[in-house]
Amino acid sequence: MKKYYTLFLLLIITVSFSSCSSEDDSNNNDSEFAMTAVINGEVFEANNPFGTNEFSSTNIWNYYPIEDFVMLQARDGGIVGTREINIWLKRTDITPGVYNFGPDTFTTPPSHFIRMFELTNDISELTRGGKIEIKSVNTTDKIVEGTFEFTTSENPDDPSSPIDFTVTEGKFRYKYE
Repeated sequence: MKKYYTLFLLLIITVSFSSCSSEDDSNNNDSEFAMTAVINGEVFEANNPFGTNEFSSTNIWNYYPIEDFVMLQARDGGIVGTREINIWLKRTDITPGVYNFGPDTFTTPPSHFIRMFELTNDISELTRGGKIEIKSVNTTDKIVEGTFEFTTSENPDDPSSPIDFTVTEGKFRYKYE
């Protein structure tokens, strides 16, 4: 009987150790948020306006039409949130790589673009520039993951205009349409 008890104990220990994983596992995508970032030193953790991280939002902007762009929308606090970040990815360019962008001139849509909204103040921040890095794309399940950073100002075309917001350490993981 003691022999079986020892074998059973060894089996339990083996299973316990084999199910452990490192906190630093770079493939760990179990975040409860679809998007995270640091905005002027404050942590931003958000999902889509419906409070989930299950899908991207429907794009209603004519300038970024839904047939050409996927919009990844994140709002802290759900429908009544205080801040929102929208990332537009051109459907033909949803491939791994780094995409830099400057201020939007509204003459020709860029490949990828980001805009931030201060919902409590009803302010749409103007993006000065930044970058989006698409790290992985699963075209079967339609999941896109990446990182981003950008800055905003009142007059992004004027280099002397002060920066209002600096957004760093941005990460996203969305199921897109």
